[in-house]
Amino acid sequence: MNNKNLGRGLSAFLDIDNMQPTAVNVTNGGKSILNINVEDVVKNPFQPRQVFDEENLASLAESIRRKGVLQPILVVRLDNGKYQLVAGERRLRGTKMAGLTEIPAIITDMKAEDQLEVAILENIQREDLNPIDEAEAYHQLIGEFRHTQEELSEILGKSRSHITNILRLLSLPEDVKSLVRNGKLTFGHARTLVGSADASQLARQIIDQALSVRETENIMKNVKNRSPNGTNLSTKKKHDINPEIANAAGQIAALVGLEVRIKLKNYGGTIEIDFKNFEELDALFQKLNRLSER
Repeated sequence: MNNKNLGRGLSAFLDIDNMQPTAVNVTNGGKSILNINVEDVVKNPFQPRQVFDEENLASLAESIRRKGVLQPILVVRLDNGKYQLVAGERRLRGTKMAGLTEIPAIITDMKAEDQLEVAILENIQREDLNPIDEAEAYHQLIGEFRHTQEELSEILGKSRSHITNILRLLSLPEDVKSLVRNGKLTFGHARTLVGSADASQLARQIIDQALSVRETENIMKNVKNRSPNGTNLSTKKKHDINPEIANAAGQIAALVGLEVRIKLKNYGGTIEIDFKNFEELDALFQKLNRLSER
């Protein structure tokens, strides 16, 4: 499969723009299209998507009930009379959910490596693909099909930096990747956690405290500024800082999501909390209100 076809999508690759499903087999350029029984379609072993949103599927099923399947699925005929799905699993699931027994399908002869590539590309081009599945799809395209990041950027119309940042998510712990895959952590949160030794613990804190991406970034800054013995390097003077005070500042920073300094004065002291704009200040008020309600 060449890059030109990949970039133009499935319709360009299959030349199906003028093909219409019928009850009998119709051919077009070596491809055929017809209505087939949904129970005769075997799951695609190359499907990169691991999570299907049930609410979106229900919406799709309702649309299919009213208007039918507007775009055929893509299948390969098997020796046992069944059909192996290549692309269109959401449409197949939606059709079954709608209670229909048949679905329009394009039947084509495609090598296994091309089936994998088409399945990956179809899913990448969908906006609802979660960041981890998207990252794994890029990884497959680079590892198995020798595409470079520059080529993928051109083929898919996505920036090189987006592809690079998405791929970095694969270095996260499995439990964190699972949270991203299930929609409990956003891409922005996950990107902030990349490279952190405490990614799993911080991910749970993000969820428990409903932290924003900006709050998470501020926590990460405090973590990175803290030396191995707990001292905050951003507040360290030429003389040593009391490690207990530094630890207390770090704990407060983790709670409020902003940089914190504690300054001792005689038998007392002051706590300073830095904020860059009024949005961060308002977020601090909301955070303190939530903490006071516990």
